[in-house]
Amino acid sequence: MRNSHYSSVVLPVFLLFITLVMGGCANKNGNTALNPQTQTEQPLDTAPAVTSEIVYSDDDGLFSEDDDDLFSDDTPFELDESAEISDPFYYFNKAMFHVNDKLYFWILRPTALGYKAITPQFFRVGVANFFHNITMPIRFTSSLLQGDLTSSGTELGRFVVNSTVGILGVMDPAENYLDWQPNNQDMGLTLGKYGIANGPYIVWPIFGPSTLRDTVGRSTDYFLSPLTYLQPDKLSISVQAIDKVNATYFSLGDYEAFKQAYIDPYERMKEFYIEYREKKIAEE
Repeated sequence: MRNSHYSSVVLPVFLLFITLVMGGCANKNGNTALNPQTQTEQPLDTAPAVTSEIVYSDDDGLFSEDDDDLFSDDTPFELDESAEISDPFYYFNKAMFHVNDKLYFWILRPTALGYKAITPQFFRVGVANFFHNITMPIRFTSSLLQGDLTSSGTELGRFVVNSTVGILGVMDPAENYLDWQPNNQDMGLTLGKYGIANGPYIVWPIFGPSTLRDTVGRSTDYFLSPLTYLQPDKLSISVQAIDKVNATYFSLGDYEAFKQAYIDPYERMKEFYIEYREKKIAEE
């Protein structure tokens, strides 16, 4: 009995651990793999591969046009050179970058590929829609605090329609039939829109790239997510692990392509992350 209890606790924690690392390495910010029906994989519009001869073969063509992912943005990269990125924790950050990299390739990527092998596409799309729908309070609150009443109203309407007509959010009739688009806001973006600067760049073990501002925002998002309050705790951990595994499937190939494209992936990751967040904050 003692061994059984031990396993029932450790297994969910292990699943959450490995999937969170994957979310960090191939980060989509947890809330960006929102409409997988429209996502297809797109090659990086970046420098040619120069660092490795390894060929990754799991670019399954899912993300080519509307992917709102950190690594698949095809707009020219133009980081403001006058705004130097603060990186006072450089040695810690770089160590965590390599730790997360190894965890991704040794554990997390194989797990996501296994999940892909045993689940059909319609199932993965439905799971993504469900988890996006249930985390509506994050986007609703963020939009409301930004004074964007239109977006907050749209999020509330999407939740009502998708939770009922869309069968608990498994389907997305709000977007497909009413053209109510999700806004994908979070509290880190809200703080940015209030004029709060990034602060130091931080690479968290398991969670991946962030800044001091986004770390505060992510902590707030955690308390706004209904998944946090599921009881018992091991149920909450297990459900969030499923969410992360499913979301990771939709980013397979992104991190691999990123590593192949750059001589110094750490520096490029830092620049891409800051540029991506600044662009999201600048959006109306």
